[in-house]
Amino acid sequence: MVDKREKDLLKILGTILLFLGVAVWGVYAVLRFGLGWDVTGRQFLLYHLAGVVPGVILRRHSFLMGLVRRLLS
Repeated sequence: MVDKREKDLLKILGTILLFLGVAVWGVYAVLRFGLGWDVTGRQFLLYHLAGVVPGVILRRHSFLMGLVRRLLS
């Protein structure tokens, strides 16, 4: 069982990862439109997903674990 402190830590880490995953598009915009570099969205998509997917999983950890428990029982 996950205690409250651990839940809070997972939620904080998830929020940080989500923020960083979305912030990638700010870097993309600065490089593409601000500096005029020839970059594509595909080059940044992996970094975006690497932050957003685990971030959502960490933030919704207890909900997802409950769903898995219901499906397996």
